[in-house]
Amino acid sequence: MKRPPRVIIVGAGTGGLCLAHGLKSDGVDVEVFERDHSPTDRQGGYRLSISATGAAALRDCLPARLFDRLVANSADPSQGITFVDHRLHRLLAIDFPHSDRRDPDAERPITRTALRRILLDGLDAITHFGKTFSGFADGPDGSVIAHFEDGSTAAGDVVVGADGAASRVRRELLPQARRVETDVLAINGKFALDDDNRAAIPAPILRGPTPVLGPGGGFLFANAVEYRHAEDDLLADPDVSPIERQAFVMWGFSARRRAFASVDLNELDGNGLKNVVRSRMEIWHPSLRRLVEMADPSTISAFAVKTSVPIDHWATRNVTLLGDALHNMTPFRGTGANTALRGAAVLRTALSAWVRGEQELIPALAHYEREMIEYGFGAVRTSLADMERFHAEGGLARFRVKAALRAADWIPSLKARLQRGR
Repeated sequence: MKRPPRVIIVGAGTGGLCLAHGLKSDGVDVEVFERDHSPTDRQGGYRLSISATGAAALRDCLPARLFDRLVANSADPSQGITFVDHRLHRLLAIDFPHSDRRDPDAERPITRTALRRILLDGLDAITHFGKTFSGFADGPDGSVIAHFEDGSTAAGDVVVGADGAASRVRRELLPQARRVETDVLAINGKFALDDDNRAAIPAPILRGPTPVLGPGGGFLFANAVEYRHAEDDLLADPDVSPIERQAFVMWGFSARRRAFASVDLNELDGNGLKNVVRSRMEIWHPSLRRLVEMADPSTISAFAVKTSVPIDHWATRNVTLLGDALHNMTPFRGTGANTALRGAAVLRTALSAWVRGEQELIPALAHYEREMIEYGFGAVRTSLADMERFHAEGGLARFRVKAALRAADWIPSLKARLQRGR
């Protein structure tokens, strides 16, 4: 008897788990293999912001009860995004249209830990942790076999590499694909938000994402994450620790490498990194400098900003890529997770059509890959362009960026254009 079609997903991140839910709901035989040893391993970063684009994909792929659970466990929706300069002068403010967190299209912050826990619900039997991908090989009857470092294997009709920016699947499938460092370095930190320090936080940061354009190419991003909504009619997890739902303010300072002179950020601890940021914000508004001062040193880390290099369509086979494994981007547009979720929904549609016999496998995958090359690498280019604008060093270039933001603040059509693509 011929076995049913089977999909192997390498990587239990946001995109991979969203895809697994969609395929499972369509009756597709699917398994997920993740290198982490437990669901809580390596959950870096502080939060993701699920936009209307990401929410549509999640709503499409997840069972209704899980989407409701996601809504219940998300933080308060952001009211808008406000661009300011380093003296807190307003450059551009965009109000988000949905303020009710139960509105499916609300801009919804959620911690990575909470999101993964929700996405794993219902997938326990098909998700395998402690599985580090090492390679793939063609199997009999057109199948493909995924190999793992522990010596185990998994065979299927399709392997989906959803294993993140340092994807091992991409490395083998597309050795010509490159992910490179930009010339921007970033330092992140956060601190608990409470009634005692709330008055010290600039108002735009309490409303939502706040990009700050500083002198000399310095850039700061800050955002408050809060859980002040009523929960009597929502399905918040009863076993979530108070720490996970604690309100906080996160910030990230970034600049060109030369702005850090000969300092090796990798050699510094949290206090050392705080001093580096403090010394580069000496003429900034005191309220912005205070954000850095209040950060818990244990939360402060540094990283080199990287981006993928767009590539043309390749010869489609029964191994493909999803999310950051294909189109990793800088964080300056904030669309990486939402782009991965969109890809998951598109790939789910393609694979389910194949399983139902409505389309051959390779043409279905080729259609998905062409769409995500266009959309995913379009997001990569937009993100990189934002990085360049936010870190413009010359006085004239900086003036032009601020002038463009101020103009958009007065012209509704320009505001709408800036909001598109999220």
